[in-house]
Amino acid sequence: MTKHKIAQYSIQSQQDIQFYYTGTEQCIAGQSWGPAIKQCYKIFYIHSGKGIYRTVDRTYHLSKGHVFLLSPYVVSFFQADGEEPWNFSWVAFGGGIVKDYLRQAGFTPENPVISSDREQEIRQCFNRLFDANQRYYSKPLQLTSALYAFLALVLESSENEPAILQNSNIKDVYVAQAISFMKNNYTRNITIEEMAQTLGLNRKYLASLFKAAMGMPPQHYLGELRLSKACGLLTDTSLSIKEIAYSVGYTGQLHFTRMFKKMYGISPSQYRDSGHGIGAGPCEERTM
Repeated sequence: MTKHKIAQYSIQSQQDIQFYYTGTEQCIAGQSWGPAIKQCYKIFYIHSGKGIYRTVDRTYHLSKGHVFLLSPYVVSFFQADGEEPWNFSWVAFGGGIVKDYLRQAGFTPENPVISSDREQEIRQCFNRLFDANQRYYSKPLQLTSALYAFLALVLESSENEPAILQNSNIKDVYVAQAISFMKNNYTRNITIEEMAQTLGLNRKYLASLFKAAMGMPPQHYLGELRLSKACGLLTDTSLSIKEIAYSVGYTGQLHFTRMFKKMYGISPSQYRDSGHGIGAGPCEERTM
């Protein structure tokens, strides 16, 4: 008999990362799965024993400390060793920003395996996931927090980090993270320095990457983002101009009005009176 433990939680969510289920198992000799596909991401951490993991074009011989990834709709197969079957834990998840985090940790379609020597800390992360699943009112937040902690640990412990940082694709990740940061924080008085510090980057380096990818400095993008959000508020709410200014991160109505008119050629009041809809005319939001 196999010994295993599974916890799952399913809910429709708009989160950047969504937990689906987690488990741990002592496999029997030769126990296998696949070839088949999953519809979400699933990470396995090997605590002990050995086994193989096979993708379409490669076979990996894995043991304690290896971490392997199943990606959505990618045909995969794995099997426990016949003499020393592995004991592993896993977590399944999805979400809009997951691919970027996995890439930073070293996972790519060409390299679905990394190594980590932080066994005790990873066990603690899985224990947190199981404990969080026993909560009631706070279950979604507890699970998401535990999942973030696990992914952060995998990212920090990845032996592949130096190679990944040399990959040109990481530049796209940084730009995407900068855009995500601005979209999540445009309502307050943020600075580019704060954003760079949050992302762990030099301010000038981030500004250079952003301009190369988006054709404008991050400050300009942030201004456009705020004003495009203001267009929606002008159209869909009865908030005053002053209230809208503060709602999109400006510290005063005068400055907001001046910037709005500079970008769109009309004042916020004129825009509201003209009957524009969201996304119409000059107020479309830029995307990467």
